[in-house]
Amino acid sequence: MRDQPDLRGHAAPDGTVTILFSDIVGFTAMTERLGDQGAQAVLRSHNTIVRQQLSAHGGFEVKSQGDGFMLAFASARRALQCAIAIQRRLAAYNLDHGEAPLRVRIGLHTGEVIQEAEDFFGKTVILAARIAAQAAGGEVLVSTLVRELTDSDGDLHFGAERRVELKGLRGAYTLHPAAWSAADGTA
Repeated sequence: MRDQPDLRGHAAPDGTVTILFSDIVGFTAMTERLGDQGAQAVLRSHNTIVRQQLSAHGGFEVKSQGDGFMLAFASARRALQCAIAIQRRLAAYNLDHGEAPLRVRIGLHTGEVIQEAEDFFGKTVILAARIAAQAAGGEVLVSTLVRELTDSDGDLHFGAERRVELKGLRGAYTLHPAAWSAADGTA
């Protein structure tokens, strides 16, 4: 049996984790348009941007999922700051790569998770993935809990909330788009 990594450093002291899911919008169409090699070059640029920001914000790469990531953070604030930084870097990338712009949707949720080997499971993970699926390209969408955990300093701002149903889950959920601009330091 393989040794299981100790992922406690990626959880808050109370065991909660903020999960961030990202997904490139329209990657299949991009692959059709650019071909396999061209799309792979864009994907490498995307992966570099995400991993640089992940490292800068103290997160953990749970897994890469083709054209997206599942990331974990002990801090909801750092997770949201990372998501905004990713979108800013992608906006800068797009200025120089108008022929193949990257539009990425990002969703975040905080809660307890089940850890198996090097992966996380449970409703918190499902919610984060479903929230990401609701986001538009270039958007960072968060659960009410993430908004509440990150709203206290007044430096992070949110757009108009929206009520949605999430695939496979009962009831409606309130989601909040994080406000950000391409200029560094403005959220």
